[in-house]
Amino acid sequence: MNKRRLLLVLLAVLVIAVPLLGQGKPKISLFVNLTSDEISRATMAISVAHRVLSEKKIPVTIWLNVDAVRLVDQKIIQNMHGDARTPLEKLQAFMFDGGKVLICPMCMRNVGGMENSDLPKGVELSEMDIFWTTLFADDVRVLSY
Repeated sequence: MNKRRLLLVLLAVLVIAVPLLGQGKPKISLFVNLTSDEISRATMAISVAHRVLSEKKIPVTIWLNVDAVRLVDQKIIQNMHGDARTPLEKLQAFMFDGGKVLICPMCMRNVGGMENSDLPKGVELSEMDIFWTTLFADDVRVLSY
C-alpha cells in the first residue's frame, strides 16, 4: 500500500510540475497610455517606452488617445523636440524596433479629424478585441502620460 501511495504522490507532483517546466519568470509587458500632444510630455512617454523596449527587452504598446492622436496626423506641422525629431519620427523608430502603436478610432475621428487612410504605416486601430487583449494581459504594467 505504501508503494501505491508513493506512486500516486509522484504522479501528482509530475502532473503539477511538468507544465511549469520552462516557464521561468512570468513575461511582463508595458502599456503606455498617451493622451497628450504636448511635445515634452509626448516625447517623454515615447522615449521611456522605447528605452524599456530596447534596453529591458520588454514588449511595449503605446496607445494614442484623446489629443495624442494628433501626434500621427501627417497633415499638420509637427514640432521637433531637442533631438530634432518629431514625435511621429520617434514613434516610427519605436515601431521599427518592435514596439506597437495603437490609436483610438473614436479619438482619431472626433478629436483628430482623421480617417483610417490618414494613419502612418504601422499604427494600428485599437479595435476592442486588440485593445482589451493588450491592456488586460497577465502581468501588464500601465504607465500614463
